[in-house]
Amino acid sequence: MAKINPFDSWLPLQARAERETNPRVRSLILAVRDHMEHEIRGDMTKLMATLTAEPVYHFWNPAGPFKLEGRAAVEGFYQNLIAAGGNQFEVVVDTIVADEGGVITEGQVKQVQKGAALLAAGISEVAAAPVRAEELFLTCAQLVTVWPAAPDGKLVGEDIYFGENALATAVRIDRGDLPSGYRL
Repeated sequence: MAKINPFDSWLPLQARAERETNPRVRSLILAVRDHMEHEIRGDMTKLMATLTAEPVYHFWNPAGPFKLEGRAAVEGFYQNLIAAGGNQFEVVVDTIVADEGGVITEGQVKQVQKGAALLAAGISEVAAAPVRAEELFLTCAQLVTVWPAAPDGKLVGEDIYFGENALATAVRIDRGDLPSGYRL
């Protein structure tokens, strides 16, 4: 059985949208669902269509803050992410808070990393065993994302808060732990 399933990520958003009675709030939850699905599927055109003309992203993580501002910067970020396969993550959404101004999702983000990425980050051992560049690892980090929305329902961007260094959570996996079609 797969230890990561990216295509499960947006299912909690779909379920929450189906229960929402406020049309504006429902549309914002669906906008976040669509954004997440298009990002994970790697559909740049549909992904960028969920955003305002000049989106702003803030990443808050233990390594320090990072900001992307403007359509060209955000589009370039996503192009690089998708080209590297970094969009094949799973967000395990535990909590969804939504109002007419935006959506907040809370849960964990799971991602597959190659041993080479851990080595490049200075991690040479996992579970008291040396890391080899060709090995696969699963990381899982706490994640809160604030999804502010414009009056027209487009997403203004994302404020992403990582609760821990994801690489510090690495556990070994093998190809049999990946879902069908997962691209390394």
